[in-house]
Amino acid sequence: MKDLGEAEHILGMRIKRDRQQHTLHLSQEKYIDKVLDRFNVADSKPLGVPLQPHVKLSKDDCPKDDDAASYMKSVPYASACGSLMYAMVATLPDIAHAVGVVSRFMANLGKAHWEAVKSILRYLKGTNNKCICYGKDPLELKGFCDSDMAGDVDTRKSTSGYIFTLAGGAISWCSRLQKIVALSTTEAEYISATEAFKEAIWLARLCSEFGLPSKAPMLGCDSQSAICLAKNAMFHARTKHIDVWYHFIREVLEDGLITLVKVHMSQNPADVLTKCLSKAQHQLCIQMVGVT
Repeated sequence: MKDLGEAEHILGMRIKRDRQQHTLHLSQEKYIDKVLDRFNVADSKPLGVPLQPHVKLSKDDCPKDDDAASYMKSVPYASACGSLMYAMVATLPDIAHAVGVVSRFMANLGKAHWEAVKSILRYLKGTNNKCICYGKDPLELKGFCDSDMAGDVDTRKSTSGYIFTLAGGAISWCSRLQKIVALSTTEAEYISATEAFKEAIWLARLCSEFGLPSKAPMLGCDSQSAICLAKNAMFHARTKHIDVWYHFIREVLEDGLITLVKVHMSQNPADVLTKCLSKAQHQLCIQMVGVT
């Protein structure tokens, strides 16, 4: 066994410490550069967002004839998605939604889908030096959840997104399609909050095992109707169809395990996990979770 000192690189991530400022930075600059070289976009013009707000990928973009399908089989689509997915899971919550969208078409991809993947790579070209910074805020677990409404063009399912921060930096995030078709914005937000509650409970227990203060984590939601539904167990004719499974958050709130609060839409960083945003909105969201 050898003591090699403080870790500087691990699993493609670079660890940088600043003892005087009491901060820690995680980045994947070298890994991203290798990915850009591998898919021949290292010299491309950078983009400000992973996907433009007007982009709506669907099965209609899949090849319509055998020649087009044969050509697309030679495109390294699955390999590119896998490389992007590893970067997203490690240090890049800002591309989580975009990677989730393009990953839906690996079985039958079209030209528009491949252009979307290259768009994400071009975004990384301009942000390869960004990192997650920890230590700017106290060791307090905070979370935010959000949802779009029927964002998937093919199935009309909504996308749930949540992100949790500790010491000012993101530690857990998720962007995925909901399992059912939500019939209202309230239902979509309520389902998203349920997924975030499960993650919050697990993270709170993990922090407790590490000896951190066992204060109930704060979860921010920008839907007042979803918050009212979570806190009010009365019968509602418009919500009686919602699966009982999702109502467990009421018990969690009654036990005081999590604090659910209202946040303004402009102050909800989980927005970047559920939809394509403008450059200004995108930058604001990632700055709020310590990506600098």
